[in-house]
Amino acid sequence: MPIGLTSSSWHRLCAHCLLRALFVPILAEIRLSNGPSGCQGRVEIFYNGSWGTVCDDDWDIVDANVVCRQLGCGHAITLPPAMAFGQGSGPIFLDNVDCKGWEVALSQCWSHGWGIHNCYHYEDVAVVCNELSPIQASEGPTSRTLTAPVQDGEGDGSIRLVSGADSCQGRVEIFYRGSWGTVCDDDWGLSDAGVVCKQLGCGQALDYKSNAYFGYGTGLILLDNVNCDGSEPFLSACDSLGWGIHNCGHHEDAGVICAGLDTSTITSFTTSVAIDYEETFTATATAVTDSRDQPSEATEVLTTALLTMEQESTGVRLSSGNGSCRGRVEVRHRGTWGTVCDDDWDFPDAAVVCRQLGCGAALAATVLGSFGYGSGPVLLDNVGCGGGEERLQDCFHLGWGQHNCGHHEDAGVICQDPDDAGDHFQEATTKTTTLTSTRPKDGSLRLVNGSHRCEGRVELFYLSQWGTVCDDAWDLRDAAVVCRQLGCGRAVAAWGDARYGQGTGYIFLDNLKCKGHEPSLLHCSHIRWDVHNCDHSEDAGAACSIR
Repeated sequence: MPIGLTSSSWHRLCAHCLLRALFVPILAEIRLSNGPSGCQGRVEIFYNGSWGTVCDDDWDIVDANVVCRQLGCGHAITLPPAMAFGQGSGPIFLDNVDCKGWEVALSQCWSHGWGIHNCYHYEDVAVVCNELSPIQASEGPTSRTLTAPVQDGEGDGSIRLVSGADSCQGRVEIFYRGSWGTVCDDDWGLSDAGVVCKQLGCGQALDYKSNAYFGYGTGLILLDNVNCDGSEPFLSACDSLGWGIHNCGHHEDAGVICAGLDTSTITSFTTSVAIDYEETFTATATAVTDSRDQPSEATEVLTTALLTMEQESTGVRLSSGNGSCRGRVEVRHRGTWGTVCDDDWDFPDAAVVCRQLGCGAALAATVLGSFGYGSGPVLLDNVGCGGGEERLQDCFHLGWGQHNCGHHEDAGVICQDPDDAGDHFQEATTKTTTLTSTRPKDGSLRLVNGSHRCEGRVELFYLSQWGTVCDDAWDLRDAAVVCRQLGCGRAVAAWGDARYGQGTGYIFLDNLKCKGHEPSLLHCSHIRWDVHNCDHSEDAGAACSIR
């Protein structure tokens, strides 16, 4: 005991020192096993005297980056598939790891706690790091890909919107080192969309889109986990994982819908243009003006070029079917082919399409991208035919290019082939009509194996059968839509990993990204029907309160 301290004082000091020692965070040691070097392999972590593995639930590139940085191996360049470096043995120490990116060690990331999991060793995670050099501390865990865009050309950080109805909506593409690439929708939100719209001079962001709403891009995926605060002058100034670092596919390409040209520089005016066959049209247009009250000469030339005849021949075709009389409905407007949204799409609409194409009677009006996702603009929405119209464009609709849809809602038709026997078709139609009155409607939901009707495994009825939903990206917002659609109370929990048992049959939906306000699960963003990387061990579930 030091001189000058009483026995009681010494004991209080020792206790204080012990408490401080207990609260020093322990940075658990990690290693990568069974790989060709110390910078790639199966992730193992040391705890309580033993090495154990990490489960792949919720594992992503952000978590992998923390591992690589802790080991001094640079950053993660890929997430290998399960068991790429073999199954581990012993305890599974961590599950549902959720790193934010700033952590210096994996043990600092959130998880369910040491040894708490619902996994097997075939779910052990692995990483591959770039092995070049450790990330400098001054760079921080995320990267600002700051590059000044070239205003009148293609410079690093330049952006464009592709496959939308106009230049202020579409799939986000960004230019870097000589190539255009896409942006992944992980963490994509309205503040990110706002920066895109601002950079393009397209006014405010009206909406942000995920799951390749404007079709699949090609080439590189250049940005992922973009996190703008809204003040940035251009997208490449926002935080992200860094150029080319991602764990995405083009089914996750991000998009935006902007209000349009910045209203501070636009004005409305009326102009007349003469068409080739000497008929004069008068139309109201919106264009950028100079300091005078009237549009500048350059603007008038531009406007004249943009005002094309509404009388232009508008065609219709069926794509991606196994014959000329079935497929995804596509229409042509002003030289561009686009799709038709399935909102209000029904049998009379299909009948008009079949007659316009010279096919036989309509057999079915299909919805939800049954013939695959189209590309380009969605040209018609809320089509309402009476059945007697000569052309689809003669039916009621919201107006060319006006919609609130994605290509997962592309409409289709199945028409009778003109060579088919009419009697056979009539018999089949009669049977179908009798059966459809007793079956659930496509898009109906149910919760299975729960303790009450508002809890259980989520199942969806489509194509005459029940199927499940994969838990990738499944969260409380998705569950809230399910609860609302079923007339239950608020969402209490969004479960994954087949908490309510494994389903059977098709896995219909994957990567659902509801915003929470949608009237049904079918209105949420998702990748195309029956496209997934799941099995029934990942069936999603929901728990709702009972009203």
